[in-house]
Amino acid sequence: MKCLNETSAASRCAFCGKHLPIVNGELQPWRAPNGEFFCNEFCADDAEEVRFRRHGKAERKAHQRDFFF
Repeated sequence: MKCLNETSAASRCAFCGKHLPIVNGELQPWRAPNGEFFCNEFCADDAEEVRFRRHGKAERKAHQRDFFF
């Protein structure tokens, strides 16, 4: 993964704001299917839960969408 500046917003968890983990000098974030980066799977899960509560549904992939109403 690209090396990001440690002070940039891109190097922080999208849910809790903590710095993303660095392992052996490389950034090792948890990446959600929507492209957001999290410090661990728990923050990713919590962010999905918040998104579900706000919108009343989970994000679905294009092949999972019901195109016929």
